[in-house]
Amino acid sequence: MSKKSMKNVLKKGYTLTRKETLNKTKYIEITKDSNKTPKKVIYYMHGGAYILGLTNTYHSFSYPLCDIRDDIKVVLLDYSVAPEHKYPTQINEAMDLWDELTKEYSPNDIVVGGDSSGGNLSIALIHKIKKERGTAPRGGFFLSPWTDMTCSGKSYYDNYSKDVQFGEPNKTLTEEKTKIIFNSEIFCFTGDAEKTDPYVSPLFGDFTTFPKSLFIVGSDEVLLDDTLNIVNKIKENKENEVELLNKEGMFHTYPLMSIMPEAREACKKIREFIANCF
Repeated sequence: MSKKSMKNVLKKGYTLTRKETLNKTKYIEITKDSNKTPKKVIYYMHGGAYILGLTNTYHSFSYPLCDIRDDIKVVLLDYSVAPEHKYPTQINEAMDLWDELTKEYSPNDIVVGGDSSGGNLSIALIHKIKKERGTAPRGGFFLSPWTDMTCSGKSYYDNYSKDVQFGEPNKTLTEEKTKIIFNSEIFCFTGDAEKTDPYVSPLFGDFTTFPKSLFIVGSDEVLLDDTLNIVNKIKENKENEVELLNKEGMFHTYPLMSIMPEAREACKKIREFIANCF
């Protein structure tokens, strides 16, 4: 990553602060200069296959979220990256920051979110919070979450020729290519962990109960089934509230591309979802 992509992107009317927990977990807080004490929190985890750090793309993504209400703040986890730091480093850091936040805020005042590997981490965090703390955040929104390290989704094959980021135009995903991908650096964060561990592949977790949630994915992604399979599991309990936006012709984490009308539409839905949670 370039040094430029790591610099703070500051915007008039907002404050961005870099912080650490007592356990040295790094994070960023973004608030609106409203003179109101934050009472609600959006706790977001960035994507990048666990090998890319927190870029300033997420600063720009976060500022509009602060406009949902005057007493809200966005917290961006700046987790340690692979291959230097493998599982369970990232989930432990995510839990450490959750514990830091819940010293001041009720879980019911926190919405978690994430894209791609950050979607993986945020859903895994919900599993861990439920199991170890007996609670859950008020809601969660997930953009193209990477949820299945076993790559069992049929969409890997169906969408390989359509995926502009991870596929090849007019090519077929063969067994040989699958093995190459499966053993590539993309999966290095898992280390020696079982790929079916719910904290590694949250698809294999318990969705009997799950917070109110919004999933956004593109129809042309190889990772499409990583979203659809989780949504189907959540829907098995009709008391769970889950909404899916599967946007035709869109690609991986497209809501981050703010210049596109489809991205702006998705971000509007995200803001409405968060507002309805709070």
